[in-house]
Amino acid sequence: MPPDTIARPLWVFASLWSLRRYPNAKREWSWRRKFTAIADGGFAGVFSPPLPALANRGDLRYLAVTSLGRPAEVKPALRAAVALGALAIDVQLGDFDTPLPQAVALARRIHDVAGEFSLPYAIETHRDTFTETPEATLALCRRFQAETGAILPLCLDHSHFAVVRHLAPEAFWTRLREPAALLAAATQFHLRPFNGHHCQLPVLDRRGRRTPEYREWLAYAGALLDHLGALPRRDPVLAVAELGHAAPAYRLSSFGDTWTDTLAVHRDLRALWRRGGRAVKNHPTDEDDPA
Repeated sequence: MPPDTIARPLWVFASLWSLRRYPNAKREWSWRRKFTAIADGGFAGVFSPPLPALANRGDLRYLAVTSLGRPAEVKPALRAAVALGALAIDVQLGDFDTPLPQAVALARRIHDVAGEFSLPYAIETHRDTFTETPEATLALCRRFQAETGAILPLCLDHSHFAVVRHLAPEAFWTRLREPAALLAAATQFHLRPFNGHHCQLPVLDRRGRRTPEYREWLAYAGALLDHLGALPRRDPVLAVAELGHAAPAYRLSSFGDTWTDTLAVHRDLRALWRRGGRAVKNHPTDEDDPA
């Protein structure tokens, strides 16, 4: 699809997780330096739990995230996000062993409170939550719709589903675009490079070239963005280039610099969006042809 047919804006957010204890715990950047780096990187905003420091983020948009296990936790968490000017919130729902009726009741409470605050929300597909598998997520969505008549909005983080299935690279998009109901319900996306065995991959090697595993993930990212750009919608696509640095450490000790990788992912996502999901050109330091 030619880029001039893509009318939806793509808003890519940087996660404060990428800069947690960065570059290390002893020399961690100040809040001011973190927000400046995110703004200088061209991100649309910042993705984070509600933190007082976010009041000093400047012109960066704020996309909130929280973890909720009980209905009583919902209103305080959403109120904190609203107080900081969040445009939407991502919710990690319950635990892996939360019974379905309790998960539905919690989702309904989130839906009601979000309506009171006029705060768009999405339930994230995530490890160690109720939605850690496609089957559990689909059951939640079906029961929620049956009880409320509404579609449960989702934040798709396909890295967890890919690991659950141990998917081969050639199956990333064909398998992860199903069930179609989950993709259709998605209003937010977490785009962290993954494969079928690791929820996070190194993006650039020591010479600044894209790693082979990351190139395979880019094919999936391009297919996803091509799909989103072709939808007859005009609302922004909310995406997080979510590479974790520490606490929890999804990256391994042998990985390269987290923030440099995050910036590279952001550039590639923007390039894919402009080109309608087609393969991006090489990173400026790449000399070989893209995968």
